[in-house]
Amino acid sequence: MKQPGVVGESMLKVFDHSPVGVYIIQGGRFAYVNPAFVRFTGYQWPELADMDPAALVFADDLPMVRAAAVMMLKGERNVPYEYRSRAKTGVTHWIMETVVPVTYAGGRATLGFYMDVTARKAIEEALKASEKKYRTIFENTGAATVIVEEDTTISLANGGFEKLSGYSRADIEGKKSWTEFVAPEDLERMRIYHRWRRQDPGAAPAAYEFRFLDREGRVRHVFASHAVIPGTASSVTSLIDITERQAMEAQLRFARGHDSLTGLYNRAFFEEELTRLQAECPAWAGVIVCDVDGLKIINDTLGHPVGDEMLIAAASTIQRVFRKEDVVARIGGDEFAILLPCLDETGVKMKCGQIEEALHAYNLEAGKFALSISVGFSAGRPAETTVSQLFLAADNNMHRVKLFRSRSAKSAIVRAMSRALEARDMITEGHAERLGAIVSGMAAMLGLAESSVAGLRLLAEFHDIGKIGIPDRILGKPGPLTREEFQQMQKHCEIGHRISLSAPDLASIADFILMHHEWWNGQGYPLGLREEDIPLECRILAIADAYDAMTSDRPYRLAMSHADALAEIRKNAGTQFDPRLVQEFFGDPPLFEGILRNRPGGVPDCGDGAREDYSA
Repeated sequence: MKQPGVVGESMLKVFDHSPVGVYIIQGGRFAYVNPAFVRFTGYQWPELADMDPAALVFADDLPMVRAAAVMMLKGERNVPYEYRSRAKTGVTHWIMETVVPVTYAGGRATLGFYMDVTARKAIEEALKASEKKYRTIFENTGAATVIVEEDTTISLANGGFEKLSGYSRADIEGKKSWTEFVAPEDLERMRIYHRWRRQDPGAAPAAYEFRFLDREGRVRHVFASHAVIPGTASSVTSLIDITERQAMEAQLRFARGHDSLTGLYNRAFFEEELTRLQAECPAWAGVIVCDVDGLKIINDTLGHPVGDEMLIAAASTIQRVFRKEDVVARIGGDEFAILLPCLDETGVKMKCGQIEEALHAYNLEAGKFALSISVGFSAGRPAETTVSQLFLAADNNMHRVKLFRSRSAKSAIVRAMSRALEARDMITEGHAERLGAIVSGMAAMLGLAESSVAGLRLLAEFHDIGKIGIPDRILGKPGPLTREEFQQMQKHCEIGHRISLSAPDLASIADFILMHHEWWNGQGYPLGLREEDIPLECRILAIADAYDAMTSDRPYRLAMSHADALAEIRKNAGTQFDPRLVQEFFGDPPLFEGILRNRPGGVPDCGDGAREDYSA
C-alpha cells in the first residue's frame, strides 16, 4: 500500500481553487469537498456531508469503481478509472477519477480527484459510432474493398475481397501486397498509378479496369475505384467483378457482327467491310459469292434443323479455304460471300477451285447428304470499279452457275436422300429392284405405253422417298405403331410429294407418290380417294408393293409364304386393292406367278411368319 501523505490546511486552500473536483472520504463519509466538486455534482456541502459517496455512482458501475479504487489505494493500479455519475439535476456525467491514501485530521482517509469528462466521452462515443458506421459500410458494401498502404500492403480487407480473392482476411491483412492480385499484363500500369496517386491524388485515374488474379490463378476482370484517405498515404480501393458483364458484352459485340447459326460474319458486317475496303483502295480486290444448292428441298421435306446442319457444314467447308484477312460472311439464307483484299483475278480463281476441292473432300466423308454449292466470283481494281460493283458481278455470276446446274443438283440431292434411306435399313435390300420388275411386268401385260412403264419403274424406286423425313424410332419400331405414330408415318406420302416436286427428274410421278397408299374402298390416305379416282399406276403399285412387303422380313414381323401372300391379296380385293386387277393377275390362269419368274430372286419360297398390317 502507498505511504499516505498528510493533507493540511495549506493544501486544502490549494484544492479550493482547483478546477478539478477534489474530495476527502473518511469513515465512509465525505470529510471535505472543494467548490469544483460541488459544481460538478450539484449538491451543496450539507447535503454531501450526509450522503453515502456511493450514491453518486451508477449502480451498474459501482462494483468496477470499488475494485479499481482498492487496487489504486494498494498501489496495484496507476491509471484513472471512469464511471457514470448522476448529478443532483438528474443529468448523467462521465467521471474520470483517481484516488490516493492520505492522512487527514490525524486519521486515515482517501483523497479523490474527480474530473468531468462527459464532453470527451461524447466525442469518443461519436467516433466509435462513426467508426462502427463506416466499418459496417466497409464490410457490407457490395464491392470487394481494401485499404492499401503506401508500401502496397493491404492493411484492411472486407468479406467481399475474401470472396473475390479466395484468401481469408487473416491471410491478407498486413501480409499481402495488392500487386500479388494483378495480372502481369496490367501490373506496371497500376504501379505507376499507385505512385502518381500518392504524389497528387488527382494525377492518376480514379477508376479503371484491370485483370485480377485469385488464389487459384484464375483471371477475373474487375472495375476498380480508388480514393486517397485525406491526411494519409493510404487509399481505399473498391473492386467490382465484371467478368460476366464483359463476357456478355463480348457476346453482344460478336452477335452484332456475326451470324448466330454459322458463326461467320453477318451481312451488316460484310457491308461495312465493303465500304472500308473501298476506302483503303488496295491495288486488287476480289469477291466470291456462294449459294448452297437444294437447301429449300431439305428445309421443305426434312425440316429446317437438317437444313441448318447443311448450312453449318457449308460454312465450315468454305471458311477453311480462306486467309485470316479475308472476310467470310453469311449474307442470306443460303448465300455466303467472301471479300478478298489484295488478291488479283488469278488468286480469286484459285480460291474458287479450292472451294470445289474442299467440297469434294467433305462429300467423300459425308455421312448423310452430299453438299453442293454454286460459286461465282469477280475481281478488279477498286480504283477503277467499286467493290460494291465487284460484289454485284460475283452475285450475277453465281446465279448463272446455279441456273445451269440447278436441275442436276436437285436430282443429286434426291438420289442422296434415297441412298440415305437405304442406309437406315428401313427398306429391305433389293426391294426397289424387285418391285420395279413386278410393276413393269404388270404394266406390259396390261398393254400400257412404254412411258407409263418407265414411270412405274421410277415410282417403284422412289415411292417411299418421303420416309427419309420419318424418325428412326418409328421406322424401325419392332412392334405395332401407336395411333399417333401411324399418323406420323402417314405423312411420308406428303413429304415424298414435296421432294419429288422439287426434283425435275421426279416431278412427273409426284402425284403418284402422294397417292400410292390410297385404297379402293376410300379408306386409304392421305386424300381418301376411292376406286378409279386413284391413278392406275398407284393401284398397280399397291398390289406389287404389298406382295413384296409380305414376302420380305420387316422390323415388325417375319416374311410370310408366297401362297399366304397371294391369299392375303385376294382377301383384300375390293377393299384395299382394285378387284379387276386382282382378278386379272390372280385369276385362272394366274398371270402373277409368270411375272414373278422374271423378277430378281424369282418366286419366293418363304416359311410362314407372324402377319401384321403391311399397308404402312
